[in-house]
Amino acid sequence: MYNKGFIMSKVIENALIKINKKLRDNIFEDALKIEILEEGFIVVTQDGAFSEPFDVNCTMTSDLKTFEGILAGTIKASGAFMSGKLKIEGDISTAINFAKKLNSQ
Repeated sequence: MYNKGFIMSKVIENALIKINKKLRDNIFEDALKIEILEEGFIVVTQDGAFSEPFDVNCTMTSDLKTFEGILAGTIKASGAFMSGKLKIEGDISTAINFAKKLNSQ
């Protein structure tokens, strides 16, 4: 549940829509948090993408430009990680699996 007065960034709101659409027929069977610097966070589980606290085993962090490029498919997550534009904490196989699910659509 969202707290009263919680205002979600338009970036987060649009990303939730895009991620849920991409994962509609391709369920992600783990729990991952995406932190977008200066915007907020998204949690992705087998129930879809949302922006509420949840226990995860992997956190991906990037700036807005990198995140939008990954989501649009113009930036490969592996390249962003290797260049330091995407940071991953926790189980890296979860991040790899998520990237594959996003790119499979």
